[in-house]
Amino acid sequence: MAIINDNFLLEYMPARIPSGTKDLCIIYYAWHPSEKRQKRKVMRFNHLVGKYTKREINKIMNQACVDINIKLASGHNPFIESDIPKAYNKLTESIDYYLRLKKRDMRPDGFRSYTSFCNKLKAWLEEKKMKDLFVISFTKDIAIEMMNELALNEAIGNTTWNNYLIFYRTLWNWFIANNYCKVNVFLNFKKKREDTKVRKVIPQNYHNRIVPYCRHFMPNFEIVIDLVRASFIRPAEIALIQIKEINLFESYILIPKEKSKTHRERYAYLPEWLVAKIAENFHLERYSLEHYFIGTSLVPAEKHTDTKKYDKYWEKIRNDLKLGMTIQLYSYRDTGITALEDAGVARKVIQKLTDHTSEKMVGKYIGPPSKELLENVVSKIME
Repeated sequence: MAIINDNFLLEYMPARIPSGTKDLCIIYYAWHPSEKRQKRKVMRFNHLVGKYTKREINKIMNQACVDINIKLASGHNPFIESDIPKAYNKLTESIDYYLRLKKRDMRPDGFRSYTSFCNKLKAWLEEKKMKDLFVISFTKDIAIEMMNELALNEAIGNTTWNNYLIFYRTLWNWFIANNYCKVNVFLNFKKKREDTKVRKVIPQNYHNRIVPYCRHFMPNFEIVIDLVRASFIRPAEIALIQIKEINLFESYILIPKEKSKTHRERYAYLPEWLVAKIAENFHLERYSLEHYFIGTSLVPAEKHTDTKKYDKYWEKIRNDLKLGMTIQLYSYRDTGITALEDAGVARKVIQKLTDHTSEKMVGKYIGPPSKELLENVVSKIME
């Protein structure tokens, strides 16, 4: 049925699936503003053959007709915007394709986070009976509903909620760049206020208990701790170090840019005492240069581990010694930075050693002054 506007002009003719043709398509007519005439629009679905059954294709095309007609009735004009040929791809399948592309370029820990965010969205769509939703059909109203439900989830704090928001914005920007849609439905959300992150420095008396525990139950995990606190290598980077990147004679470990969190190549320096520990504990000459330095069992291995395994070791230490949840393996990095600050090392030097982008960023990792600094320096200030 043709739709006539108030000026008695043919505004549009609804979308329909033509019969008697081998071409899988939808046809409709809309007013072309610059040509000042009705113009035919054709949306083809031949690319779905072989990917879906005939019944599934008919279902997709019928739903596309409904969506197009709803948009036409609301005043949408297809000639005002350029075509988005992938608009009627299923959202869940498009997400899976996005992940396949990203997996090739990302570090394992980062990719695991991306996968988690995507799985959350897919699970929500499944719960809401929208697993077959098209990319174009995921509207701002649906995005609002989902983000509000995340906000009401007591297990998700403001920081995590913000992380979801940032990721979904990124995902939709990719959809836009790859012709799935034209609008980022997550763009106008405001981030939630986050509490200031508390940096926890590990007290020396805690460290004095952790070291003997490691030496007795998991000797090589002490090396993981030392690499974090003395060489400022992040746990996720440690998991990817290969023996070929370790130079004990020159006292450094090369962190290639593809293994670095900041995607910058750098040298992580090893104090003499740590060089001696590594040489004594690992006997690296026995392994191939391609072996990963500290694998799942805390010895060189052909396959790399990830931070989840390190976290399990650390969790056992923390639980057995009753250290408290605020004491994290990563806290040793803050502890080492604070020790350098207390020793009077210049911020610009600390910045280089720790692979930070600025001296200001270094300041965020520095904890309160040590007891020794208070007693040996501050206490000497005259009244």
